[in-house]
Amino acid sequence: MEMPKPTIYIPFEVLPEGKTWKNGRSYRVKSVLRQVSTDEQGASFEVVDATSLEPGDAERRRHFNSDNGVIKGYA
Repeated sequence: MEMPKPTIYIPFEVLPEGKTWKNGRSYRVKSVLRQVSTDEQGASFEVVDATSLEPGDAERRRHFNSDNGVIKGYA
């Protein structure tokens, strides 16, 4: 039996660009994840922060924080 693809929920507060994106399309996102649990099959993660890597969203890229410091958005 094939495992379903993993999914994550990212609120628009974290990734505001998602408000204008369309269901069914693919988008590139840089994210900071925190591992919260593991089992024999894989691990669960909390989304700490995320930013779009799509060309049209470049003007909205920002710095975002992880536990280890500030990560700069890509230009």
